[in-house]
Amino acid sequence: MNNNAFKSWGASLIGPSHLKLGLPNQDAWMSRHYSWGDVVTVSDGLGSRPRSNVGAKAACLSVFEAAKAYHICPEAKIEDILRLVHSHWLVKIAPLEPHECSATCLFVIRLSGKCLLAQLGDGLIAVCGKSSDEPIFLNDNKEDSFSNFTYGLGLEFMPDQWQTRTVMTEHCNAFVLCTDGISDDLLPEKQSVFARELYLSYRDCSYQKRTSDLYRWLKNWPVPGHSDDKTVACLFKKERPLNNE
Repeated sequence: MNNNAFKSWGASLIGPSHLKLGLPNQDAWMSRHYSWGDVVTVSDGLGSRPRSNVGAKAACLSVFEAAKAYHICPEAKIEDILRLVHSHWLVKIAPLEPHECSATCLFVIRLSGKCLLAQLGDGLIAVCGKSSDEPIFLNDNKEDSFSNFTYGLGLEFMPDQWQTRTVMTEHCNAFVLCTDGISDDLLPEKQSVFARELYLSYRDCSYQKRTSDLYRWLKNWPVPGHSDDKTVACLFKKERPLNNE
C-alpha cells in the first residue's frame, strides 16, 4: 500500500433559493485518481444562465480531459492547459450556446512532484501544508468589483481571467476547494482555519460518517439568510488506511 497516496471527498447541496424555485443545483464537483496523479474540481454555474447546471458538470469533465494531456506533456504551458479546458467545455455543452451554460471552474491537478492550481471566477482553493507553512490561497477578490459579478467559461477563451499557481507536492497535505456559497461567508482571516479544520476532521473518517456530517452541516449552514448552492471538495494525502475505504 502506498501510504502517501492521495484520496478525495466532496459534497454539494442545493441552496434554499433554488429549492424553493424548483431549480436544479447549479454547482458540481468531481474527482478522479489515476496511476500518474490525481484531479479534483468544482464548478458553479452562473445563476442568471438557464443551463448553468449543464455548464458546471461540463466544466468538471473538461478538466479531466485537460489533465490527461498535461500528464502526457508535463512541460506544456499552463495557458495551453487552460485553453484545453475551455475547448473541451465548448464541445461538451453542445448543442447549447456558451452564454446559456457559463460556469466558474476551479481545479487541482497533481502530477507526481508538482500540483497545478487554477481558478476562473469566484470560490476558493486553499492549500493545507505543514502547520508552520504560510497558507496558500486562490480566490476571487470582489473588493474592487460588483459583488454579483464573476468570471466564467464562455464563448471566448480569456487567459487573463484565470488565476494559477504551481506548488510542490511534498509541501502539501491537502487542497480544499469550495464554491462561493461557502467562500463568500468566510471571513478572510478564517479561511485557513476553515480549510485546515475540514482536512483534519475528515482525513481519518469513514466514508459513511464523513458524508453524513458534510451534508448535515451544509444543510444547517450557520449564516442567517443563506440561499446559494454549496459545494466543497478536498484532495488530501492519505498517511494511513481509512476505515471502510
